[in-house]
Amino acid sequence: MMKHFRLTFICFLLGSMMMTAAGKVKVACVGNSITYGAGITNSVRDGYPGLLSQMLGEGYEVRNYGVSGRTLLLKGDRPWTNEPEYQAALAFCPDIVTIKLGTNDTKPFNWVYGNEFPADLEKLVRSFQALPSHPKVILCYPVPAYRLDWGINDSIIKNGVLPYIDEVAAKTGAEVLDLYTPFTGKPELFVDQIHPNEQGALELAKVFYRKLTGRPAPDGFKPQAWPGVKSQWEGYDCYHFNYKERQVRVVVPKQVAEGSPWIWRPAFFGAFAQVDKALLEKGWHVVFMDLADEYARPEALKAADALYKYLTQRYGLARKMTLEGFSRGGMFAINWAAGYGHKVQSLYLDAPVCDVFTWPGAKNPKWAANWQQFLDSWQLDNASVAGFKDNPIDKLEAVAKAGIPIIVVAGKKDKIVPYKQNTARLVKDYRALGGDIEVIVKKKGDHHPHSLDDPTPVVNFLEQHR
Repeated sequence: MMKHFRLTFICFLLGSMMMTAAGKVKVACVGNSITYGAGITNSVRDGYPGLLSQMLGEGYEVRNYGVSGRTLLLKGDRPWTNEPEYQAALAFCPDIVTIKLGTNDTKPFNWVYGNEFPADLEKLVRSFQALPSHPKVILCYPVPAYRLDWGINDSIIKNGVLPYIDEVAAKTGAEVLDLYTPFTGKPELFVDQIHPNEQGALELAKVFYRKLTGRPAPDGFKPQAWPGVKSQWEGYDCYHFNYKERQVRVVVPKQVAEGSPWIWRPAFFGAFAQVDKALLEKGWHVVFMDLADEYARPEALKAADALYKYLTQRYGLARKMTLEGFSRGGMFAINWAAGYGHKVQSLYLDAPVCDVFTWPGAKNPKWAANWQQFLDSWQLDNASVAGFKDNPIDKLEAVAKAGIPIIVVAGKKDKIVPYKQNTARLVKDYRALGGDIEVIVKKKGDHHPHSLDDPTPVVNFLEQHR
């Protein structure tokens, strides 16, 4: 029952997230460590799914569902279909699925079940073909293995796995992509004779590109500085990619300020962005991860922390950043600061949701769909929600202990997120805890428009607390 609930919720959640992918061809890359990008320093950008995304550009959305060490065989030591990535790939409802499994199946303790490979592969193929999107399924030959490492056996790949793939393709109507022949006799493309290195991943991406488009890869293609699809936002380079099944955008300043500061918005990218644009001019990065409809549930906080680690470790962004919480984004900003306060330098909140019982609220028919979203996110119902202990207003003590300064902008006539029960209470309670908080009240302001026509007071506050 719980597994069914999780898949239902994932489908609902990803359905809302994929609004940004309307009209795009969705590609799901299924596989093991080679697909994941093991052995590649920046696997998100330089693994073959990441490079393929860069090559394909705006018309496609490519997602990486590779999991290291996984098998196709259901009786293998670690079947891929037992992983959350399988359910996520189904929920993605892709238009194209590439399946690159079989390498780990050749290990002796797995290949004892080798005769079950065709049936298990057919089951996987048909599970994708049964989706409403009716995707094209492409079965990929594994690349060669140049040594018997971890029990992986190239002879079994060539004489066992490849013929089985052909058999299943003929039976299901799936297409076949030969990745074995192009990499034969080329051990220099592998970091450890098993996993492709950066150049090997690039060659893989080129083969996939030709298969998907019917054209050779762009001449002179080189990996970008950041992963994903590059575009422009307000005159700045903007990179759009998927991370932990969530949409991410990174807007890069023309000249990075000392210390590589950044502001992180968890909801409503580009809306009322006066502060974001002003900070870009001052050399800040602007980062967005779409968490708007997750209501600060624990899984969202963990996904955000994974992105934080990626950005700070791979790109050297500042170890402490500013969180920007507009409306329901304020819920995430406060709760993440409460749990990860040592990573936060300041909060900029704008008409923030501090109490979910006031918005969306259980008794407000106008926001009934949002209330149900919230309940589903936290796996609650109208009875159990009475014991909810993760309201932002209840998390302020941890934020204050972390010494995080807050600036909040809000309209006193807010009819959506009531000022008195949210911003006013936030200010009162945070000050009572000894916290540093500055408030800018728009006396006749409603919930919209957010921000200020002149963002200087907010920008100055954030700069002063770097």
